[in-house]
Amino acid sequence: MEPITFTARKHLLPNEVSVDFGLQLVGSLPVHSLTTMPMLPWVVAEVRRLSRQSSRKEPVTKQVRLCVSPSGLRCEPEPGRSQQWDPLICSSIFECKPQQVHKLIHNSHDPSYFACLIKEDADHRQSICYVFKADDQTK
Repeated sequence: MEPITFTARKHLLPNEVSVDFGLQLVGSLPVHSLTTMPMLPWVVAEVRRLSRQSSRKEPVTKQVRLCVSPSGLRCEPEPGRSQQWDPLICSSIFECKPQQVHKLIHNSHDPSYFACLIKEDADHRQSICYVFKADDQTK
């Protein structure tokens, strides 16, 4: 496993800086948009359990790059060292505005895991909980 990496790069918007984090996407699970903070640890545990079950068949966790900026949050597949990211080949896993990030939690017993709850669709009251694993717990 490679350690978590991050770089700052300029976007097209003036004076906007993005911070990129290299992480593993453990999995995701759709949940009701009214899911509360006390319920999230169970959701995270379920995503991790489903990931372990699936990993027996084929690896589910994938290296991703999480790009955080004042104008949004974007998660895209990590292309690897030998291949450059190409928007025609690789699309983003999700992209949202900061106000769509409904909740953000981490596990105090295992700080390398954290999750974010993103409001996907206000009309259907659906959110998606994405669970990530960082190789470096301190970041």
